[in-house]
Amino acid sequence: MFLKEFYFRNSGLWHQSARVPEHATGKRMKNMKQKFFLKNLLVFLVPLSVSVLILGTLSVYVTQKYVEGEVRRNNLNLFFQIEKTTELIFNEMEFLSISLGGVDVLYQLDKIFYTRTLTLENLYLIENIKNYINAPANARPYIESVYVYINNPHGQFLTSLYGLTRFDQFHDLGWLESYQNNQDNRKIRIESRTVQRYRFEQPVRVTTFYKNLYSPLNEKSAGVIVLNIYTEYIERQLKAIAMYPDQHILILNQGEVIFGTRPISLSPEHSARETFTLRDHETEYIAVRQSSENREWDYVILTPKKAMNQIPSRLGMITLSAVLAAFAAGLLLTAYFTGKNVNHIRNIISIIKSAENNQPLPRLGSVKNDEYGFIIQNIVKNFIEQHYLKTQLNEKKYRLQVLELKSLQSQLNPHFLFNTLETIYWKAVRLTGQPNEVNQMLEYLSDLLKYSLDQADRVVPFGKEINHTMNYINIQKIRYHNKFDVIWEYDEKILQYGVLKLLLQPIVENAIYHGIREREGKGRIKIKIMRLNDTIRITVIDNGKGMSPQELRHARSLLDRETEPEKHIGLYNTCKRLKLTFGDRCEFRIRSKPWWGTVVHMEYPC
Repeated sequence: MFLKEFYFRNSGLWHQSARVPEHATGKRMKNMKQKFFLKNLLVFLVPLSVSVLILGTLSVYVTQKYVEGEVRRNNLNLFFQIEKTTELIFNEMEFLSISLGGVDVLYQLDKIFYTRTLTLENLYLIENIKNYINAPANARPYIESVYVYINNPHGQFLTSLYGLTRFDQFHDLGWLESYQNNQDNRKIRIESRTVQRYRFEQPVRVTTFYKNLYSPLNEKSAGVIVLNIYTEYIERQLKAIAMYPDQHILILNQGEVIFGTRPISLSPEHSARETFTLRDHETEYIAVRQSSENREWDYVILTPKKAMNQIPSRLGMITLSAVLAAFAAGLLLTAYFTGKNVNHIRNIISIIKSAENNQPLPRLGSVKNDEYGFIIQNIVKNFIEQHYLKTQLNEKKYRLQVLELKSLQSQLNPHFLFNTLETIYWKAVRLTGQPNEVNQMLEYLSDLLKYSLDQADRVVPFGKEINHTMNYINIQKIRYHNKFDVIWEYDEKILQYGVLKLLLQPIVENAIYHGIREREGKGRIKIKIMRLNDTIRITVIDNGKGMSPQELRHARSLLDRETEPEKHIGLYNTCKRLKLTFGDRCEFRIRSKPWWGTVVHMEYPC
């Protein structure tokens, strides 16, 4: 009835009777459909209208910030790629320097360069070194050649092109003067040059990297490694990673452009600024400069302003198209959701009417997982529950009657048993003339039976459960001649809390019969009871026989059975009672190790 009331309240029909004629219901459904359409249309169109106003007002600002951010991100990406590209060259030079700068290699090269007559061993060594320096030149398309020179009076040096050669036989000696003028420089030096192998060829632009070699015996330069890089190749790579049309990248070494996709000169004023404007002929550029993290290089990215202005116009077109598409989508969604909502309400009303008239539920088809599906599922669930409620109640009454009958039957024997125990107690007193162990055991047993057979309470205070368990322990101590000790560990405040009746005694019994009894010498059982936040934790620890891994797995599997097992009945019943009472909010765990003992852990909410 709640759903029906909800429907009539929201459709403006609450003032009339719930049972309305069919024609009136149809008319109101039509009015409701119109209201739904207008409501959904407002829901979709109002945000769109506000969005258009906001976009119209902030378009210039947002576009400008977007372009700035996009250019900044692109520049960072470009700087990273440039750094990665140039670092390969330095790594190549460092690798050659480390490989050829060893003491042994320098010594062998010194012997070769100082000797005009070469032995077979030297020729073999020269060939190996040539192949070694020729390998990167062949593998790296940006390497033009590699020279290795050790100071010698004969003008001999190694090249990746021809192997061992002399100054008077080689076409390129421009590097030699640069080396001789900078023998004390321990850094990698760079300069731009042109190299011409043959007169009929055009000069080739190269960027030469110098790395001096030093002998460990003195501080003077022993020679140099010369790495010639194709300048045009690096510039093509820089041009390929540009992200905008007519965007250019410059690499500067101490203010001098060594690589550049366009011959643009920078003034000292420009080189000292991180961001500046540069005009070259008819093109105006926005320049961003960043220094290398590892080298004394500067990277400059030149982005034309006209390329940056393309993004705002494109973004404006995209925004306009998105608004128009959203407007059209709003109309379609309004029509769709209106029809969907009305159909759901019809289904709900149909189900309610069927339930009120005790008729079969109408065929609804597939129910989707949305708010209406949730309502329909709950209505169907309640409908089914109502139809089966009587059957469930009757079954429950029958079970209660059976349990009550069993309880009444079980109460017949305890009266006879108590009277018999009392008779045995007094006969033992008369025979011995004084109380003895038999009297004590009978007294403990009588208290145990009274506590166990009393069916008035299901949950008892901890004090009663502890006293009951102590009575059981006292009987077993007499029986087993004090073979074990029991240590209790609990706070007095715990006595105010409740516990399931007969929860502790089965666990202690299991510890005695399956653990302590099999042990040689005196055993010990420790019972710990504590409160942790909103839970009660009970732990029973014994140092008895324990269980093997196979026995432990078997015992744990018994706890999940539906029927009562033949062994470990006390553990099974205790675990079953906890789960029936508290469900998933309780824990029951067993740990054991052969001849170390067993630990039973229980935990349930307060």
